[in-house]
Amino acid sequence: MPLRHLSATEVATAMPPLTERLDLADRAMRALGRDAEMPPKIGVHPREPGSLAHAMPALLRGAAADGSSDLIGAKWITGFPGNPAAGLPAYHALVLLNDPMTGEPTAVMDAAAITAQRTAAVSGAAIRHFLPGGTARSGDPARVAVLGAGVQARSHIPVIGHLLPRARVRIIDVERGRAGALAQEASTVDGISEVVAVASVREAVEGADLVVSLVSFGPDRQALDPAWLSPNVLFVAVDYDMQAPASLAREALFIVDERGQFLAARSGPVFAGYPDPAVTLGEVLRDGLARPAGRILVSHLGVGLADVVFASAILKRAERLGLGRILTG
Repeated sequence: MPLRHLSATEVATAMPPLTERLDLADRAMRALGRDAEMPPKIGVHPREPGSLAHAMPALLRGAAADGSSDLIGAKWITGFPGNPAAGLPAYHALVLLNDPMTGEPTAVMDAAAITAQRTAAVSGAAIRHFLPGGTARSGDPARVAVLGAGVQARSHIPVIGHLLPRARVRIIDVERGRAGALAQEASTVDGISEVVAVASVREAVEGADLVVSLVSFGPDRQALDPAWLSPNVLFVAVDYDMQAPASLAREALFIVDERGQFLAARSGPVFAGYPDPAVTLGEVLRDGLARPAGRILVSHLGVGLADVVFASAILKRAERLGLGRILTG
């Protein structure tokens, strides 16, 4: 069977449009705990503090009884927080896909864009459910705080603009210049009516209807004060517990993407003091859970199933577009 290789540029070219990405993320979340098989991340520990190396295999059972419509594959990702100082990306990743009937490898592709876009789309699935119509409860445009101005922030801004029309966004980053640059870029994104870089986390989150925490991983957590947050805030944490303190998780409706993975990750200083999750995002979507009063914390750690679902869609588009190189005949 041919094995197709897709470079980072080719993956970006074959990436599905935003509306389809949201539906792919929704599909992946709904499948967890029902039609999918996925262990917690399998990891080793490189020497650099705060670094990671994870294998993320996943299987999604399709409708065909013979398994021909199943999806199977894995992502391998490394993260080294010191890389940016050397001019290198903090994360490197590949996705491998296999034929569900024979196990033969069918594609290997760069996963940087997949990681960025599937993560933003999963956040979008939560935003779309808990902020329907894209406005605050008062009917005013949603006020959004974006904590961090890196790759993940750039992938989240278009999702915010699409789901929250006329959104007013405040961005904070430890590097003020980077926050300013992202604010300038975001000002041209459809759906963003106002965007400004601010000087403090408190200034960013006070009064926000939505907080998206995208801080780079590292050994030092930067937990904010929950007293700064609105009583009904939707807090989406993509960065584990880098900003969301355990006290917020204990008093909010605490939602995770995959329960087993969260419980496996909760060890030592990571998620110290966090309670067991009340529900998963997939359960929320499948059951149509209405938004309760009070704060909601959605922590999605990233699941290999979403990578496989996205990579499979990218592979189909790449084949139609004639992208990639055949590595085996």
